[in-house]
Amino acid sequence: MLTYRKTTLSGVAAALLLGLLLFILTSSSRDSASASSLSLSSNHDALLDIQNSTLGFGAILLLSLPSRTDRRDAITLIADHTNITITNVISGVRTDEVDERAYPFGPGLKKMMTEQYHAYIGSWRSHMDLFRYIVENRIETALVLEDDIDWDIHVRSQLTSLAQALRTSPLRRPFSPHEMRHSPYGLDWDMIHFAASQVNVAPAPRDKAFLSYTDAYRADIETVNNGCSNGYFCWKPLLRATNAWTQSRVVVPTYDTVGLSSFAVTYSGAKRLLYHLSYKELTDTLDRSIATLFKDGELHGWSVVPPLMSEWKVDGKRDTNLRTQDPGRTIGSGNMKGHSAGLKWSVRKQMAIDLEVDDYWENEKHYWSNVRVDAPKSDVAVDPVAGSLNVVPAVAAADSLAPAALAAAPPKEGAADSF
Repeated sequence: MLTYRKTTLSGVAAALLLGLLLFILTSSSRDSASASSLSLSSNHDALLDIQNSTLGFGAILLLSLPSRTDRRDAITLIADHTNITITNVISGVRTDEVDERAYPFGPGLKKMMTEQYHAYIGSWRSHMDLFRYIVENRIETALVLEDDIDWDIHVRSQLTSLAQALRTSPLRRPFSPHEMRHSPYGLDWDMIHFAASQVNVAPAPRDKAFLSYTDAYRADIETVNNGCSNGYFCWKPLLRATNAWTQSRVVVPTYDTVGLSSFAVTYSGAKRLLYHLSYKELTDTLDRSIATLFKDGELHGWSVVPPLMSEWKVDGKRDTNLRTQDPGRTIGSGNMKGHSAGLKWSVRKQMAIDLEVDDYWENEKHYWSNVRVDAPKSDVAVDPVAGSLNVVPAVAAADSLAPAALAAAPPKEGAADSF
């Protein structure tokens, strides 16, 4: 009995020793794999992330009223056409859906209580919901798109050129190791305006603070300026002042920029915007209030000229949700006659070209015109009413199921006429 116990204890000790060795070897292997993974991560260049489906951002968020199903259809088409993923849709809000007790505080509210600007309250609330979503989900960077946006089919190349310019920009501190690996556009900003309608630079001497960079896919100067009207979408003066006349774009520190159709925002930027525009006060309409925050130095960011993206216009009531009283306007010309300012290779126009197929009946005439039906006589039936030739499947012939019986049979569950 004693001998048996000694033998058993020796076996247990051996098993423990073997287990310890296996643990050490396994841990060593895991540490080696982790070190290898860390090494790969430390060598990753964030510029490569611009090729992914969110263009190097942590998320792409679409701001859209649920009622504008026409616009959501369009965004689905153009996003798919350029392999872009809309991470989440932030539902827009109408003014009558906002509780008066939740209206913003400040002089901006007085302006928006007038009939002309009353619809802007819903727009303000929609953007606050957007910023809150980013903060709640701690999204490091997000690209925000409104549902009337258009972009260039070369958008990835354009964004890569911008990111490379920001990486070497003398207007900011050198990129940190984290930015180099994880943030192609950096993280030292609150907002980047991609679809401005108006950009006014800071007054002298800060008007000399700009960065010009080459973009092979920038449109010619006339196309760039084709939307110029009443001081909006007019880019020639700024491009001339910065010597960016051909194949160049300009990045300026945002001072007085208008236009929220497309912009990027950081987590910290969303937090500041939610604080200033909801918790604190609204000094004007939303876009003008944001411009004031940049002027006062409360926010920091970049504006890209000419813009990388643009609003899609059909010249009618469909162009805006902010004009509630506009009886003189027509519904608009429709997407097939739509246009966007400043884009040479519009994704909306290219998508329409690609999805319009050639005439099947003409192009495939060689095949369908030579079709012959060679079937056993017993498998062929002639419709006594229409006189047309019907090829009856063998199983149907065996069951003696006549065409007339097929026509009279009730539709199966889920058939088209059940909608």
